[in-house]
Amino acid sequence: MKKEIEDIHIRHIEGLKCGRQADFNKLYSIYADLLYGFVLNLTKSPSIAEDVLQETFLRIWQRRESVSIELSFKSYLYTIAKNLVMDSFRKQVQNINFDTYIQSEYQHPVEDYMGQKINFDDFTAKLESAKEKLPPRQKEVFELSKEKGLTITQISEQLDISQKTVKNQLSLALKTIKQELTPLLHVILLMMLKQ
Repeated sequence: MKKEIEDIHIRHIEGLKCGRQADFNKLYSIYADLLYGFVLNLTKSPSIAEDVLQETFLRIWQRRESVSIELSFKSYLYTIAKNLVMDSFRKQVQNINFDTYIQSEYQHPVEDYMGQKINFDDFTAKLESAKEKLPPRQKEVFELSKEKGLTITQISEQLDISQKTVKNQLSLALKTIKQELTPLLHVILLMMLKQ
């Protein structure tokens, strides 16, 4: 019986590789609920879980010719979904407008998993300390981008430097600040997971 199921499963994957919509739909019906539950458990967000589910199957369809029959299709799906979730978390952390986000979300102290408390004043002090470690140009680019909300083009024009230089300076600044704030960013990530 198990062999029959595996053979049917392989036929659907082969059909997917050939671009047959019916086989894709069958694989979707087999895995969609399982994958949705997996992502919902990671994110605690039905809307993110739905987005990740759709994006995962879109990528499966786009990469259908490279899907391996020998490897576990379920593992392949879950790996894509897990990577999309991590990308989503990274974007959320990178796009934080530090002052407004922390003020709105963490006005009250938050207990992290070590029992330590962080609050807005602590975070602001650590962010300011991290910014002081940046070279002047990196600090300026960081503040214009993340605190004043200017685009790469606007910063380039305002500082009279190339867009590539702006991107490089911003990337270096973010790397330094993330290293300095890693413990707090982990707490923020944990709090986002709980929402």
